[in-house]
Amino acid sequence: MDQPPTLGQLLEALTGQRPPLSPALDVLPSFPEGGLGYSQLNELLLLLGYDRVTHSFFQFLVDDTLEYRPGCGLRSIEDLEVGVERARKLSLLFFGNVKFGFKMLAGDSDQLSHYYEGTQPLDPEMFKQRHDPIHPVDPIPADETYYLGYVVQKDLDKRLKDNPGDAAALSEKGHLERVRDRGIRNQRAYLVSDHLDVYVATSMRQRHEYVEVSEFADAVFKSERLKDLKLRWFDPTQAYCSDRIDKGLAEALMLKRAQCTLYLAQESDTLGKDSELASTLAQGKPVIAYVPSPTNEDVLNSVDLPPEK
Repeated sequence: MDQPPTLGQLLEALTGQRPPLSPALDVLPSFPEGGLGYSQLNELLLLLGYDRVTHSFFQFLVDDTLEYRPGCGLRSIEDLEVGVERARKLSLLFFGNVKFGFKMLAGDSDQLSHYYEGTQPLDPEMFKQRHDPIHPVDPIPADETYYLGYVVQKDLDKRLKDNPGDAAALSEKGHLERVRDRGIRNQRAYLVSDHLDVYVATSMRQRHEYVEVSEFADAVFKSERLKDLKLRWFDPTQAYCSDRIDKGLAEALMLKRAQCTLYLAQESDTLGKDSELASTLAQGKPVIAYVPSPTNEDVLNSVDLPPEK
């Protein structure tokens, strides 16, 4: 059976560093029988050379709230362990470093309040009462989103180069230009939106990938659980930008503004998409990774079977 952590180990875990006055560990008292109060925790921290904590941070350790109640305390070392785990998670979520997080949050009530609020659930009514965007996105049908990609343009150019009078190719090129005009307007709609809730991280090259991503986004955001919340999301299958540099900058802006990222695991993932996941986490924001469950038919179609004899 694992031994429970000692008081010294918990304080080291809370602060993210070894005690500056490590010899004091030899005279560190045991956990008080009547529970550990605010002043007592600060005395232990000072004894080991750590910084003191604020009233609100202590209350956060006690019960995950910030408004200090005089006389409250941690009743047992197990309660302290739970509080330390809570504080470490908050530090890692927003800073990726326990030591830095402790310095930022434990001694500054305003900073603690700011980051704490970012972890609290929001009232769904707040979303339902939002106003519609002034410049809404004009939905492009899933089976036409492929025209916003670059591969189809190359295919059409090659067909017209080989046969300038190809009526079907000329007609399709005209349709491509109309779809892209809608994509450009949608790109502007995303850029002028006052807020953004979700960034959809994808990698798309082939026609079926555009269709699948577009249909998936529709299924998620128009589901019964979400459709009344008036969420705003960035769907890359609905926007077009002819310049890859501008496109990268625009998507970086969307990623910065979004409150979370929906990451789609696909047949092939790219460094760009993976960096969007990493960037979201580095900003202290959540990522939801969706990994589809392939059907037997999907698996068979993806495997090169030996020819029949």
